[in-house]
Amino acid sequence: MYIDNFIKMLKIARKSSLIGIGISLTFMLAFYESPITLYTLIGYIVFGSLVGFFISLTLGLVNYISFSNKNTHISLQIIITYILSFIIFYIIALPFAYIQELSKTTLVYIALGNAVASVMVCLFFANIHEKEERIKLEQENKELAIIEERNRIARELHDSVSQNLFGINLNLNTLNYLLEHNPEKSKHMIKQLQEMIQEVQAEMRLMIYELKPLDLSKRGFLETIENLITLFKKRYNLVISFSLIGNEDFIDNEIQLTLYRIIQEALNNIVKHANASKIQISLQIQEDNIHLSIHDNGEGFNLEEIDKNNNFGIQGMEERIAQIKGKLLIESTVGEGTTIQAII
Repeated sequence: MYIDNFIKMLKIARKSSLIGIGISLTFMLAFYESPITLYTLIGYIVFGSLVGFFISLTLGLVNYISFSNKNTHISLQIIITYILSFIIFYIIALPFAYIQELSKTTLVYIALGNAVASVMVCLFFANIHEKEERIKLEQENKELAIIEERNRIARELHDSVSQNLFGINLNLNTLNYLLEHNPEKSKHMIKQLQEMIQEVQAEMRLMIYELKPLDLSKRGFLETIENLITLFKKRYNLVISFSLIGNEDFIDNEIQLTLYRIIQEALNNIVKHANASKIQISLQIQEDNIHLSIHDNGEGFNLEEIDKNNNFGIQGMEERIAQIKGKLLIESTVGEGTTIQAII
């Protein structure tokens, strides 16, 4: 672990030496008054690479050992970067200054200016690193969401579609016998098979609808939610009411998608665990806040137990709402149903 981090810092320092060379050559071209010889050019290249390498390596080591970017105030990072850059530059520049017959006062001024440049470069790379970390985190979240969705689909297929298909297969085997020995009963069996096939079709339609990439700009936010509710009504014979107060155009696509996914996850959870017959969904959109409420008349559950076991998709909904700076509130009592509120 430590060796890997050190190797990583060495690679960064090696790249920083190229920046040091660039700054050094820029300084040479701007301020060097005597004719530039090959030895002068080599000297500035060596000097720039040493300064860039050691400043970067030292700052990397101090940052890794002494403090963390997440816990240290930016002003303290700037001060440490400035002081260390000044000291390292001054020490490395002393022999070069002696050869060039520069006074110590001039060297101090140059070192102070270099420290400013080092701070600017470090802030630039820190900003790039922060963006890379954010992109990496978003990618990891997407991959986790994909894995979670695959697992959910696998469970759905096993719990409903797979079992229904198995039942259909058994009934078909029985049907062959009934057609020969009890034609009257075979009619009832055929009707059962038709109902089971319709149930499988409804289940598959719902799953396909959930898997489709959502383009709310084409369908419309309200229409998409109503289509989802209609599918759940038909598939699970539920009474679902939905009310919208406010203008859906006031919220951007990211918030709309998050609200849709929370409603979708809540409906899935209610179907799986709540044994509810009625669901009330209300969405209020105001200028300064958005309030989504989903209430069911199901069995309810113990919140403490759910938090410990990390079940019912609660964590997924909390993560979704947290990404858009909102919060999720859940109220549930055994035997009295559950209310989920998303507030943004």
